[in-house]
Amino acid sequence: MQSDIWRFPVDGSPADNVKNGTRVTHQTGLVQTPSASPDDSEVAYLSDSGGHVNVWVGRVDGSSTRQITFEQDPAVVIGIPIWSPVGDRIVFVRSVAGINSEWIINSDGSELGELVPRGAGAAWSRDGRWLYYFTSPPESPGATCIEKIPAGGGRPVPVRCEAANMAITSDGSAMYYSPQVSTPGDIRKAQPENGPSLPFTSVAQSRIPFVPQGYVLSPDDRWLAMPLIDGGTTNIWAFPSDGGPARQLTDFDDRPTLIARQVSWSSDGRFVYAAVVETDADVVLLNGLPRL
Repeated sequence: MQSDIWRFPVDGSPADNVKNGTRVTHQTGLVQTPSASPDDSEVAYLSDSGGHVNVWVGRVDGSSTRQITFEQDPAVVIGIPIWSPVGDRIVFVRSVAGINSEWIINSDGSELGELVPRGAGAAWSRDGRWLYYFTSPPESPGATCIEKIPAGGGRPVPVRCEAANMAITSDGSAMYYSPQVSTPGDIRKAQPENGPSLPFTSVAQSRIPFVPQGYVLSPDDRWLAMPLIDGGTTNIWAFPSDGGPARQLTDFDDRPTLIARQVSWSSDGRFVYAAVVETDADVVLLNGLPRL
């Protein structure tokens, strides 16, 4: 497998959007989960360059990259960086012995610190003041609840339970979420975030390329985007927030492509960033091997 971060326009046909895509990184290893900076000049992502997955930041024009976390302990897992919509702060998951926590760091690698001792699936409020995440209550380890915490730290605020994998509208008036981590294709819409909810859409689990998986709202709140499996490949789809049929944003035809976890919108809503994994496999017969 070989993967890189790509930027795809969304205003053309699905095939043209792929044709007009721009390669952002040039990796020898694997990359995942891009997240664009507020000014669209850079993108944060995961890379296993150097032997351990860490958070990297690259220029969108491909001119430079830099590593900003430097974890080497094989018992520690780094995951899913999400760039704040305001400023240079990036939140990411740090997992040790199955315990997830949310850490925060500046895009230059400074001021690294833990923000949420137990939590995952981060999503920022559009003004950057709040970080949302889901966590399991100590009294109910199998359940998940969504909480939020001030970006500068402080006391968590309960939002709703039986909920995970969220996206928040720009004015904070509504939340999209899945009732369970294991069913990311079942999405509900709540107005307000802690109020009554209604079913928004349901996607067959067989089309979900990776669990857990996130979905992201476009800057104008009109589209909820996620990667979905289409036969032997994966494409990016967008669901209109006002209802109606989903819109296919990319068409990789029969190329064996994987897009894992989540994508990222540009700040103007004209592009989506995705980690595109090119996969290939064959069955090989080896003759003449010595008997042991």
